[in-house]
Order: sequence, then C-alpha cells, then structure tokens
Amino acid sequence: MEPNRTYYYEITKRYLTIVGQWPYQKPKESLLFMIVILVLDATAVITQAARFFVCDDMQCIFETLPPYMLAVIIPVKILTYRFNSQKIKDLTDRLFVDWDMLETKIERDIMRKYAENGRWYSLIYGPYVYVSTISFTTTSLVPRILDVLRPLNTSRPVRLAYPAYYFVDENQYFYYMFLHMLSVATICITGLIAHDCMFFTYVEHICGLFAIVRFRFEHVSYQRDNTEKSLIGCPNDMYFKNVVFSIHAHRKALQFTKLLEDTFSTSFVIQLLIVTFCLSITLLQLSMQLHDFTEAMRYFVFFCAQLFHLFCFSFQGQKLINHSLETCDRIFHSSWYKIPVKEQRLLLFVMRKSIEASALTAGKIYVFSLESFTTVVQSSMSYFTLLSSFNV
Repeated sequence: MEPNRTYYYEITKRYLTIVGQWPYQKPKESLLFMIVILVLDATAVITQAARFFVCDDMQCIFETLPPYMLAVIIPVKILTYRFNSQKIKDLTDRLFVDWDMLETKIERDIMRKYAENGRWYSLIYGPYVYVSTISFTTTSLVPRILDVLRPLNTSRPVRLAYPAYYFVDENQYFYYMFLHMLSVATICITGLIAHDCMFFTYVEHICGLFAIVRFRFEHVSYQRDNTEKSLIGCPNDMYFKNVVFSIHAHRKALQFTKLLEDTFSTSFVIQLLIVTFCLSITLLQLSMQLHDFTEAMRYFVFFCAQLFHLFCFSFQGQKLINHSLETCDRIFHSSWYKIPVKEQRLLLFVMRKSIEASALTAGKIYVFSLESFTTVVQSSMSYFTLLSSFNV
C-alpha cells in the first residue's frame, strides 16, 4: 500500500508546529508557541550579552561570541517564516497540490523518491543538531563529575554550558543555571531545525518536479494511458498536447523555485554573514583551547555542526542547479525528431530557458553551491588567520 503524501512531511510538520510556524496551525496556538520560543531565546541572548560587559579581555569576548551568534540566528530563522507566512503557505500548498498533476505511476514514483529524500534529511539533520547541542552543553558537567570521582584539595573552576552572566554566584546556583541553559539550548534549537528541514523539503520537491519534467520530455512522443498507468504509442494529434503539458510542468517548477528564492533570499544574507564570522571565531577558540582537551572538543563539535549546517544548504543548492540544467540535456537526447516540426520549435524555447540554472541565493549575491561552500570556508579561514594575528 502506497503511503499517504502527508507521511513524507509529517516530521517537518512536527518541528514547525513546536515553534508555531506550521502554516495550517491555529493562529492563537501558533502565536503562543512562537512567543515561548522567542522568550526562551531572549533569556539566552540577554545573559550572553551581559557577559560582554563583565569581560576584561578579548579572550573572554571571543569565547562568548560563537554561542551568542547561534542564539541570534535562531530568531532570524523563526521570523523568516513569520514575516513570509503567506509565501510559506503557498509553498506548502504546492507540496500537496503538485501531486495531483502526476498522471502515471512512474511520475508518482519519482515524486515519492524525492519526498522520501526530504523526509530522510529531516530524520538525520534534526537528531544530529540535537546531539551536537547537548554534547556542547553537557561537557560543562565534567569538572563537577571529576570533583566526585577524583577530588582535589579545592573544587575545580565552574564551567557553564555556554558563556553567560546571570548576576548571581555561579558556584551556588550552578545546577539551576545549567538546567536553564540546557532547556533553552535544546528547545530553541528546534527553531533552527524546523527552518532548515522545511527548506530542504521544499528543495527536494522542486528537484522532484524537474525530474518529472525531464521524464515527460524524454517521452514526449508517447501517449500516457492513465488506465493502464503506462506509456503507449502516440498519435499525431497528441504530440502538441504532450509538449504543452510538459512545458506547463516545467513552468510550475520554475515558479516554485522563484517563490522559494523570494521567501528566503533576504534572510539568507543575514544568516550567511553570521555563519561566516562564527566559523572564524569558533576556529580561533578551538586553536586557543588546544591545551584543554574538554574545551577543545566542545568547540570542535560546534565547528563541525556549523560546517554541516552550511554544507547541507550548499549541497541542496548544488542539487537544484544540477537538476535544472539537466532538463536541456534530456530534451536533446529525447526522441524529439519523431514529433512534428511545429512542436520541435516549442522545445527550443524550453532548452533556451534551461540553459540558465535555477539557483537559490542570499540577496542575489551569494549562490548556494558546493563551489560557494568552499569559498565561505576559505574566507572563514582567512578571517581566522587575521584574528589570530591580532590575538597573538
């Protein structure tokens, strides 16, 4: 039995519901959940910002910056959905509506394959981010555990889950602060996961649409038999219908891409700037904490999580570029020579349009691709080198 189409989007739905951004959520429930997440995140931002005022050297500031930037990027992601609620609803509607345009079993199998890819991204990405977050925060318990297992004459220095200032004695209220930090980190990080998983789902859906478009153009000289769910020889009066139907599907894929680009482009500029600078600061902290294995591992985990986050976006952007460009090649290698000249001319317009890659950008400047990913990493390394020279 084929799974219902909602099955593929259930995980992202749950994430978005928790942060109050699922398009079909009740307005009051959505607002309540979003306020709770933002208030929790604000408590982290305020306590981290307070630490900047008590820092007496650059080392203290550099130590505080990476978690602080993470706390800032979470509301950016959440509010992206809030300020573009109508566009998000249109995108989500298309996830379900586009299934109705599929005519054959092969086309439905193609769409299911890409929908399943999106589901797997959510299954892997969410737990990975949660594990990285919990690993980063719980290492603050190591000194306390060592005090019990291998006690010294004096207690080891207090190490908070992330740098912050609570205006109280850290030794006396350590466990209260730790519970607050762990709760805030694990709950608020859901906003980041929800944003990213839904974005991956949208991109996989577009790739599925382009795959279906390629399939239709490859079989443009065949007639679809909905009853038999197969492809049979096509009479002359069906050629025009097949070509127009395929062009319509291609246009829908391009429209979906443009809507996705318009929704996230501005937000991605802010996110990309934060991620680039955060990578540099995290590398700096990692290099400065090599003498302390526990602290070095904390920042190594944090650095890997940031790289994984950026790589997933770049990989999805590259995948979209590849799928859009492959349409032209598939048309060229199809049986276009079997259809009348009139319909062949229509294919030329599609091939011309397919030469231009459909891409996702940050502010129309940065294009998400694997090549751009290496550029960002190189830039982060350059900033890290510069910061290291000042720190020395």
